[in-house]
Amino acid sequence: ERGAPPLRLNSLLVGEGEFPRGAVVATDSLFEKRRLVFTAFQAVYADQTVIIDTAHDKRLHEEFFSGTPFYEENFDALQAAMRKATLILATHEHMDHVGGIAHSPFFDEIVPRVALTREQIEGPTIAAADFAEGALARLKPLEYEGVYSPAPGIALQKAAGHSQGSQLIFVRLASGAEFLFVGDIAWNMDNVTRLTGRPWLVSYTFLKEDRAAVAHQLRALYNLKAQNPDLRMIVAHDPAEYEEYIQKGWIGAKFE
Repeated sequence: ERGAPPLRLNSLLVGEGEFPRGAVVATDSLFEKRRLVFTAFQAVYADQTVIIDTAHDKRLHEEFFSGTPFYEENFDALQAAMRKATLILATHEHMDHVGGIAHSPFFDEIVPRVALTREQIEGPTIAAADFAEGALARLKPLEYEGVYSPAPGIALQKAAGHSQGSQLIFVRLASGAEFLFVGDIAWNMDNVTRLTGRPWLVSYTFLKEDRAAVAHQLRALYNLKAQNPDLRMIVAHDPAEYEEYIQKGWIGAKFE
């Protein structure tokens, strides 16, 4: 018996940023801005917690998103939660998802709990997270094929495309509520509902994405949502979706 699934899902808003709308959704205007959120999540069980994504620290925020809000008290709360977590997962290896691990003041303490996949650890884009020399070599890679469950109520499936180490993270609560963390396959739910990804300049030139893979994944997510309207898809950087989920009480706005 693996134990009961998580009871609830919490979140922390660690920072905010903005991109031109046309950099997020290819057909939108380049002259208007679209707000982004950088978040971390906590699956809470009766006897343990699991962290999903860790955003990034203040130094990385100022380097990549200068002039936009960073919530240091929430970053500190994330760090405290990681010290108590059983497991720390990431949807993918980009700095705004693993930077909280790379720059954790408790890195030595949390190393055994960090479960990055080999594809994430060895992915070329993880360099931007600026792990200390030798730090990545200390992480034990999470190895799996197909669909893998690292904890009760949580399942992983690899979804390379946006990055080498991208993966879907599915969470089913004891209540039956189901969440799917899609990472950065989409930056905004509009990418899914309008079946429109990032423009070529952003996608290929800057992100080095597999554009065909991402396009297929957007179609799959569109179909999945249509067939499962109760599924709560979590698109990593969509502020409207994030705030709606909090308002409806589907996720908490602070960690425990």
